[in-house]
Amino acid sequence: MAKVSKLGSVLTVAILVAIVYIIYTISQQSHRSKVGPSLKISVGEAKARRFGLIIDVRTPKERELLGYYPNSIPISPDTLSQQVPLDISNKNTWILVYSNGDNRAPIAAEILYRMGYPNVRYIKETYLSLMPGSV
Repeated sequence: MAKVSKLGSVLTVAILVAIVYIIYTISQQSHRSKVGPSLKISVGEAKARRFGLIIDVRTPKERELLGYYPNSIPISPDTLSQQVPLDISNKNTWILVYSNGDNRAPIAAEILYRMGYPNVRYIKETYLSLMPGSV
């Protein structure tokens, strides 16, 4: 009788694991299908396009120590959803986001895209690559 009970418990756990795995797999496929367009833009494309807003998502200390792109606006990724609507009411405005080549710019661009700004783009490189005379 104990063997039957043990087998039933093992079978129940196996079924639960299979159900969790199936749900996880379906949710991952669903998430992948909702991913929007690539928001990354090359430095050359960024230099050729006119942006209505350039957002620097680095810290104030980084801006102070490393400088910043002229007329860029410092906005923390944590406060994007509160600050950007105040700066840009037209959701079709072209927006460029940059950081120090880390993941902050792509994350910020994705947040803005999900907020309804379809023309947001980011560069993976630093702002120095946008400066006149840079290659």
